[in-house]
This record gives sequence, C-alpha cells and structure tokens, in this order.
Amino acid sequence: MHIYDAGWSMATDKEILRLENLFGAMSLALVDKMEKAFVDETGLGPSATAAIVQIGTEPGLTIETLRRLIALSHSATVRLVDQLVASGLVLRAGGVEGDKRARALQLTENGRLLFDRSLSARRAVIHRAFDVLGPEERGQFGRLVEKLLPALVDLGDDQDVVCRVCDQGVCDQDRCPIAFMT
Repeated sequence: MHIYDAGWSMATDKEILRLENLFGAMSLALVDKMEKAFVDETGLGPSATAAIVQIGTEPGLTIETLRRLIALSHSATVRLVDQLVASGLVLRAGGVEGDKRARALQLTENGRLLFDRSLSARRAVIHRAFDVLGPEERGQFGRLVEKLLPALVDLGDDQDVVCRVCDQGVCDQDRCPIAFMT
C-alpha cells in the first residue's frame, strides 16, 4: 500500500502506519486532556459534563433524548440526572408535549455556570493544540478535519454523540460535515 500526494514522493507502508499511530495518539491525547480539564474545572466526569453541556445547549431535553445524545443506558442516564438534580445543577420541569410522564430537563443557575466553565475548559485544551499552528496551517487542518470527520462517524445516533461536548453556539451548521452525511 502506498499513498501518492502532490509534491510528495510515494509514502511507504511504514510511514502510513506511523501517521495512523500519530493520529490515534493525538486523538487520545485530546480526549484525555479534555476529560482532565472537565474534572479540574467542574469536578464532573465525562458523562456528567456531556449531560450538562447537552442540557445547557438544548433546555427542555427529556431523559430519553439525553440518553441518546450521551450514549448511556436509560437506567444510567436516570441515575446521572438524579445525581445532577441532587447536586443542584439540573431541574426536572413539567411534562413535555406528547408525553406528560417525561420531564423536561433544565439547568439551574449553578448548572449554567458549570456549562460555561465546561465549554471554556474544552476551548482552552483545543486552543493549546491549535496555538502551535500558523493561520495557513489552521486552514489546511480545518479542511482535512472536515474531510476526515465523516469517515469516523456512523449515520444515526452516532452523529449526535460525537458532538456531545461541542460548543454548538459557534458551530456553523451550514458547513457541518456530519450534518451532510444524511
């Protein structure tokens, strides 16, 4: 197997495997740094942070919708929401249209503060990585990510799960490589 690239000679199998290793290591390093930043900044683990971010992004979510977005079982999501309610971060509001048994989830004022701190912690980790790139490199990297990301995401629930801690407020939906998968 060889890769041909404009301006480059043929890449060897070993070079390709090395690049794949680097990509995998970079991906894990980013996740590890984000999860540590979430714990350091909020005291919450990855699932709780994802729940706070999702509820903060879309107030009124039901437990079932939240479960799908953060990729937990129904019972694990109920336990997580119970913990967030007991911690004073989330409220269970009135029933939702179409199912009066389901409760709409909303952040409390303290939950909203953790939402903001979670997104700031995420941004700081990513900024640290991007800070080593110049403007042209960032543009090149952006184009590559827009091309690679759809190859890593499966149609269906996976499309939402991958964005579980994204800052939806800055995401340009007209250019979302995942949205165009459907």
